[in-house]
Amino acid sequence: MATSNEIGKAIYSILSNDATVSGSVSTRIYPIVAAQDTAFPFVVYTITNQEPSMTKDGVSPLDTISVQIDCYALEYDANVTLSNAVRSALDFYTGTVQSQAIQRIRFQGQNDGEYDEDLGVFWQSLDFDIRLKRER
Repeated sequence: MATSNEIGKAIYSILSNDATVSGSVSTRIYPIVAAQDTAFPFVVYTITNQEPSMTKDGVSPLDTISVQIDCYALEYDANVTLSNAVRSALDFYTGTVQSQAIQRIRFQGQNDGEYDEDLGVFWQSLDFDIRLKRER
């Protein structure tokens, strides 16, 4: 069974190997939370749900994993550019990465252009569903 950690490694790999994303954040792509002193811009990903496909005779051959990706930047335009790059890197992605057979990643929506006055930072939250093939 694929775990959140394994899917997280796949997400990290896809994003860090995308030239536009890595050009903005370098390797500042984190699971769940970034350290307090992390330089901007950066990306945080969180697995929010994992739902199996039900079968009569065994383990689910296909899981749908919901992922939230938060993009943070000091300037609004930089945040929009980063969010668009993350969406482009992930939306409709198919293939095997980090030993995970990804049937398809689908963009589900986003919360656009929030500003945190305490931190002085813009962030956007993007939601994706990952259909992951599993060995039976």
